Amino acid sequence: MGTYVKINVDAGVKEGEGVSSGAVCRDGGGAVMWGIMVVREEEWDPKFAEAMAVHDGLEEAKARGIQQVVVESDCIQVIEALKDKRSGRSSFSLLVDDILLLCNSFQAVVWSHTSRINNSVAHALAHVVPRIVGKTVWPTLLPPCANSAADYDLSLMH
Repeated sequence: MGTYVKINVDAGVKEGEGVSSGAVCRDGGGAVMWGIMVVREEEWDPKFAEAMAVHDGLEEAKARGIQQVVVESDCIQVIEALKDKRSGRSSFSLLVDDILLLCNSFQAVVWSHTSRINNSVAHALAHVVPRIVGKTVWPTLLPPCANSAADYDLSLMH
């Protein structure tokens, strides 16, 4: 059995500027493995944007060959929908279905709800300025706005 990594995800919705996803992946000791931000021009409601952040985080983990993940978000509606494997015809339900299908690429996926304060690194990544449409990847060293939050989180773990 391999080692679990934790992926914290968050979304940013800015009226007139589109949406962004932030995700940070940490190893079992809490060290940052990578971070991403994906900026889109579309304007989605916050719940849909939060679900897309989960999707983006899992896509990056899949691309890196990670097999066991704990996905953590401060959006309880998304975590509950994923835990309950809710299905339906809304665009949100279809995205949940896509995420659950993506989970077949992993040995194990655990869903976890966390407080906003415990999700500050992913939140910072979702709000990095400038907002450039597309995907930005930070291997190990996050941008300053998120790196200080990551260092603070790590200090709380020890």
